[in-house]
Amino acid sequence: MMSKVSAVEEGHGSPEQIAAYNDEIARVGQVTNMKKAILHSLPAYRTYKGFYDLQKAAKDLVGVRAFNVFAYAISTGSDCVLCATFFRRLLKEEGIEPRDFTPTAIEAALLKVGQAIGERRGTLSDSIWQELRQHFDDAGIVTLIGFAGTMVATNIFNSVLEVNLDEYLEPFVVEPEPA
Repeated sequence: MMSKVSAVEEGHGSPEQIAAYNDEIARVGQVTNMKKAILHSLPAYRTYKGFYDLQKAAKDLVGVRAFNVFAYAISTGSDCVLCATFFRRLLKEEGIEPRDFTPTAIEAALLKVGQAIGERRGTLSDSIWQELRQHFDDAGIVTLIGFAGTMVATNIFNSVLEVNLDEYLEPFVVEPEPA
C-alpha cells in the first residue's frame, strides 16, 4: 500500500509545520507516518491533536491496559490496519495476545462497545448499553464514547489516505482471522 499523500519530513514546510513537527519529537520522541501526513493541514493536525486529551481521560478512567483493549477493538472493527497494528503492538508488549486473552469484566464490555462502534459507527445494542452502564456513569460513558469517536476519525483518516505503516509496527501487523 502506498500513502495517497506525501509525508511532511523534518525541516520541511512552513515555520508552523516545522514547529509542530518538532513538538511531536519533543512530546513522544518521533513523528509517526500519520502525523507526517496530517501535518499538511495545521487545522487538521490541531484537531486530531485534541485526541490526546480524551485519550488521557479514558486511560485515567479505565487504566492503560483496558484503554488499549478498547482502542484495539475500535480499530479492528473499523478495519484500520495502521491503528489496529499500533494497539496490537502495545497489547503484545504487555504480554497480551489480542485474540486469545482473558479480559476483565470492564475489558469485556469495552471489547463489545469498541467492536460495535468500529463496525456500526453509531449504534449500540440495548444489551451493550446495559453492560456499559454496569461499569460507568454518564461522565464515564461520555468520555469513552467521545474517545471512540476520535478513534474512528483517526481510523478513517489513516484508511482513506492509506497512510503507510510505520516501520516499527511491521512485526505486529494484524494477521487475518483463520477461516
